[in-house]
Amino acid sequence: MNISLAFFFEWLIILAIADITIQYPAESQEGATMTLHIPGQGSIVGGYGTTLWSERTFMQFLGIPYAESPREELRFKLAVKRKPWTQILNTSNYGRRCPSLSSINKIQNDQIKDDLEDCLNLCVYTKDLDVRRPVMFYVYGGGFFNGSNEDHPPGFLLEKDIVLVVPNYRIGALGFLSLGNEDIPGNVPIGDLTLALQWVQDYIQYFGGDAKQVTVFGQSAGAAMLGALLLSPKTPSGLFHRSIIQSGSIISSWGVRKDYIRQIKRLCYTLACGQCTNNSEIYTCVRNVSVGKLLESTKSESFGPVLGDYYGYIPQEPLELHKEKKNSVPLMTGFTKHDGSFVLAIYYDGWKKQLPNLSNVTVRQFANGLFRMINDNGGIANNLLMKLLFPKDIWQSDQHEKALAAYFDVTNIAFMKSPTVTFAQKMLEKHSAPVYLYSFDYDGSNTRFGYGFGHEHYPFSGGIHHSNENIYLFPTHLLNDDDKKIAQKMVDLWTSFVINGKPQTKDSPEILPMEDELGPYFHIDTNITLGYNVLDELSATVDDPEHEKLHRKHIKF
Repeated sequence: MNISLAFFFEWLIILAIADITIQYPAESQEGATMTLHIPGQGSIVGGYGTTLWSERTFMQFLGIPYAESPREELRFKLAVKRKPWTQILNTSNYGRRCPSLSSINKIQNDQIKDDLEDCLNLCVYTKDLDVRRPVMFYVYGGGFFNGSNEDHPPGFLLEKDIVLVVPNYRIGALGFLSLGNEDIPGNVPIGDLTLALQWVQDYIQYFGGDAKQVTVFGQSAGAAMLGALLLSPKTPSGLFHRSIIQSGSIISSWGVRKDYIRQIKRLCYTLACGQCTNNSEIYTCVRNVSVGKLLESTKSESFGPVLGDYYGYIPQEPLELHKEKKNSVPLMTGFTKHDGSFVLAIYYDGWKKQLPNLSNVTVRQFANGLFRMINDNGGIANNLLMKLLFPKDIWQSDQHEKALAAYFDVTNIAFMKSPTVTFAQKMLEKHSAPVYLYSFDYDGSNTRFGYGFGHEHYPFSGGIHHSNENIYLFPTHLLNDDDKKIAQKMVDLWTSFVINGKPQTKDSPEILPMEDELGPYFHIDTNITLGYNVLDELSATVDDPEHEKLHRKHIKF
């Protein structure tokens, strides 16, 4: 079975169409509102909510527009700052989500003619308008294909004295299509986030935020977007001052796309526009099609930041951009213990579609497919992984259960851990700002494994799965007592870094920044512990004496 890197991108589509969030938002104070005037913009009316643990009251302003609707002549173009409004704007309810296939399918027939592209809005959560508190600016993930600010309620983070801002940005075809010219320049979601950060600089003072203490943080695809902002020569200085990058890296194999011209030509033919021979014809085709039809035509496509966009957000490979950067901001970055297990699940599903019985597939055959996804033309990494992770006595057998830990680590290394570690090491090379590195190791009562589609058919669990750490930053799942303690630690770690520039929580050792390419780094679990060789994490599953618990023995591989 020929598995290539393109197969990996199926996870983006899985992530995009899944309902991955079960919200348990902070209790709102029904009927209570307040009006706030934003000089140069207009007046808004917002509501109130309460935090989950101490039931502290906070103000919430939902769906504040920061850009004009990117429709018609603005479709695919850089976002334009929202013009002032004259009537009081109701921000007590969430604004429109940026269109995705899953959100379009839920829109009622009487709403389908609304301006579905008017989605560039942001949410602000704050406890006090008369102070200047550090700002947390969250960039959601979702495979570059899904996600919204309303999926990230504030009930945990607002326990601390911070202001939380969560913007929407364009996703999927409406965000990442590119012709590399002025008509469809590409990478407009990076421009969306840049404009939203500029909005923070201009207006967050009216919400009790300090524009000189802005920390950007994001997870998965959001992590890659932050990498683009950190490295891009087009990012204005002073927009943000610290960064937290969770489970993702712009330098990973999925961080940037190079095949965007072939993709948009393919889309033009799929839409059956008639003529798709030159850029003008292609632009006319995708510019005039309805949102629903455009998204339906791209349901088998995957998207992401493109290399070589018209305005130069990512003019070169990210590692080349890194060489040109003179300075960096303080960084905290890391991964979950089994961050690549979703890739193993998607890969497993591909095999089972073609060969329902894997008893005739050797460990070598199954592993070689994983190695091809890594796309290491020289074979050095493949051979090292083979040598270090796989027991040699099972290589020609069908004993996949004995190879399971190695399968986990191959996907962990290739798609999440190695790019994250390398990005941290590269940032450390600048020696202009501290770099903190973590591994999230807590195995709680909830998981994102399966992304809402179920995971009962897999002969393995998802382990400490990709995006599981966000369960403890945003109240999207019900937590037991042990989970709540981890959530409190996570909030302490994230907000202490935001406020003081150093992650810390009570009853833990002093967390140290990296001194060299190996560490130190820290483990987030029931207890916070330090490690001094982060390369140990590359074989964390194989080296775990309890790794057999990942195997569901009642399901045959």
